Amino acid sequence: MALAVGSGAEQGTPADSPPNLVLITVDTLRADHLSCYGYHLATSPNIDQLASEGVRFERAYSPIPLTGPSHISLFTSRFPQEHGARINGVAVAADSKWLFLPQILRKFGYRNAAFVSAWTLTDRLTQLGQWFDTYDQDLTRSHQVFHSSRFAEDVTPPAIEWLRGNRHRPFFLWVHYFDPHSPYHLREEFASPERNGHPGNSADWADKEAQERINKYDSEVGYVDHHIGKLLAELDDLELRDSTIVALTADHGESLGEHGYVGHGRRLFEGIVHIPLILRYPGTIPAGRVVPQAASLLDLTPTVLELALGKGKAATLPVSFAGRSLASTVVGGESLPQRPIRYITFAGRKGFAPRWMSWLWVRDSALPLHVGETRGFRKLVWTPGDRSLSVVNLEQDPLGLRPAVVRKDDKGYQTRAASLRRWFEATDLDEGEITMNERDIEVLKSLGYLQ
Repeated sequence: MALAVGSGAEQGTPADSPPNLVLITVDTLRADHLSCYGYHLATSPNIDQLASEGVRFERAYSPIPLTGPSHISLFTSRFPQEHGARINGVAVAADSKWLFLPQILRKFGYRNAAFVSAWTLTDRLTQLGQWFDTYDQDLTRSHQVFHSSRFAEDVTPPAIEWLRGNRHRPFFLWVHYFDPHSPYHLREEFASPERNGHPGNSADWADKEAQERINKYDSEVGYVDHHIGKLLAELDDLELRDSTIVALTADHGESLGEHGYVGHGRRLFEGIVHIPLILRYPGTIPAGRVVPQAASLLDLTPTVLELALGKGKAATLPVSFAGRSLASTVVGGESLPQRPIRYITFAGRKGFAPRWMSWLWVRDSALPLHVGETRGFRKLVWTPGDRSLSVVNLEQDPLGLRPAVVRKDDKGYQTRAASLRRWFEATDLDEGEITMNERDIEVLKSLGYLQ
């Protein structure tokens, strides 16, 4: 859809100097393990504070549970099958018609910087570096080289140093934290968070091994929250709070053993696709607002563009998005009309060839591995391979632990599956650009992203 909000409250035109934008993305961060999302442990005091100062989307969803494709979808507001980066290690083609958030902001005088902490976001694999003046992907410490990532303690200091040197002109700063991605480390300082009185989701399913895994994961959440707090404190120290939009979200979540599955990437369980989404912009976004309706990560770029540029200027941009601007909801409190929220995942490829040879091969599968849709509180996940549908009522079963399975011969299967198939086929537009070398393939295989 087009960028402009059809019936939204008119946003004021920004001053001559537009607001800064700080985007914080936390890899593999489940919404329901944050205190502000109802978790029963105080894992996230700094993220909670950020949410209390702005707007929190109760039900935000990732379009795909893979780091590279999800971030590219965030920046383009397009589904993976539209921009072409369907799996990690594949970038948007050089001749793509889609525009990226930092590319647009650069046209309005923003200085852009990115500090990423995972191999899957390196410039060679994503081609994102071309839109940033600084693209910091330093993974040179021995641990980082071996595990293809770096810790939050190595990401925050250079991001803060960059802030201090670039605070006098409009900037876009993207800080990506890889914690709490596996392998989970037990962060002793954050290993025993206090109970906070929230009910949280029941973990009755968890055996001793799963509970140890959850404890490690929660300590990683506390660890990354601590470093996010340092970054936010620096904005205050530099007197940038009131002139900066802060957005915090995740590329996807993580299954910690529910459904007998640990990880992400190939499944669309609720713990994997339900992500946090928080926006703060003092003086424009009222503090403490909560949006209960479902939203998509695809909505973030059109929303921050309207907040930063003003509705009139944003509406004139020569671009269309699959997501919609939520500015009138976060600023004016307008109700968010219900619409289906969709997400997708693809099977990992077994081999690669240059894009110019694509006419020589047939895709591994004409259909994705799974396609999901949330309408209100009804969630469907279609698995084309075995021609089945998983149906969940999220009000009654928030984690989707008790899905009803509809088979190909059952009543209603054909109608529901046909709707999801039509949506996919209508959006199945492009193949991405493969830029991996042998080392990239080795790393992605070690991470479980390639077969």
